[in-house]
Amino acid sequence: MTDKKKKAYVDKHLTKIYPQLRENVEKVCGAGTGQWADDLLPTALQFFLEKPLEVQYESCMNNKAENFITFIMAFQLKSSSTRFWHVYRKHLNNSREYYTDHFQYDVDKKQDTEDDDHMYCIKQAIKQLDVFERMLIEERVIKGIKFVEISERYDIPYNALSNQLNKTLKKLKEKCQHLRFLS
Repeated sequence: MTDKKKKAYVDKHLTKIYPQLRENVEKVCGAGTGQWADDLLPTALQFFLEKPLEVQYESCMNNKAENFITFIMAFQLKSSSTRFWHVYRKHLNNSREYYTDHFQYDVDKKQDTEDDDHMYCIKQAIKQLDVFERMLIEERVIKGIKFVEISERYDIPYNALSNQLNKTLKKLKEKCQHLRFLS
């Protein structure tokens, strides 16, 4: 059988087992399905398709491709030395959230004047920040966008974003320290 026919067979077999692979990735990810499943399955398929064509073909012929790809998914998700870990999970697991929920303002609850002054001070301090710091506050703190996404969008190293956000939050704390702020 020619390589072209083998490749066509592998593609047809992967198309056939894809719905089951979607179910498997949900089981592998568990509670993290919404976070990782859409990235984990393509990563596992990429690893499978980077194998020599003979390995792919034999796996498909012996109906072992589903098990093989599911094994790749589980390994990529759980091992801390894999590409998937470093691209998608490392930053989430190795960092902690700083100052969570301190910038959320619930307009449904009646706020006393001290809270109003507090929010006014924060908003004014944010307006005085430079463009980069303001972008960090708006995207990470207010919108809740992950550092990984911000890093990819602006091509800025993850650590630089994290360090600058910490400095910016400290700056805001100092500007509004006369009020009860981030105690």
